[in-house]
Amino acid sequence: MRRSRLAVTRVFVRDRGATPARSGAHRATRWLALAALAALAACSGEPVGRICFLGIDAGNPRQAVIASPALECPSRTCLHQPLQGQLPEGSEYADLCTAECDSDGDCEKVPESPCVNGFTCAVPVVVGPFCCRKMCICKDYLIIPDGGIPLPKACDPSDEANRCCNLPGRDNLPECGGGQ
Repeated sequence: MRRSRLAVTRVFVRDRGATPARSGAHRATRWLALAALAALAACSGEPVGRICFLGIDAGNPRQAVIASPALECPSRTCLHQPLQGQLPEGSEYADLCTAECDSDGDCEKVPESPCVNGFTCAVPVVVGPFCCRKMCICKDYLIIPDGGIPLPKACDPSDEANRCCNLPGRDNLPECGGGQ
């Protein structure tokens, strides 16, 4: 089946008056363009900021909650982030789809997001399966100090008292599945 498609393509290209050398260059250019698009897609983060539903009451309004799976989110992760200050004009307070990140640039805001000021990459929770993982958080909901949001003390991997299983070197802890 593949050969016949290639043969048809070659005939089509030759029928347009292209020489075999030109059609090979054209094919190489197409592959290069596809590779560039794939590289760009690989560099972009997952879209965040769509309104999502936790499926439970967040309980303490001053506590962040992460729910997964959240089927309405591309990352399947929904974040309830406590509101720390006044919302800017045009913003709406809601639970939002989030994704893991390494920097603010990884947090691509969807156009329909109620978050006006975009997203920052920070650690929302220090317990549970998402402890110490950086996630995209709506800047509208935070008070961000000069220099950015610091890493929580509970996420310092050099402190042996920190028991988050996502920290390096914690796989041997019983609560992380180690020692069994």
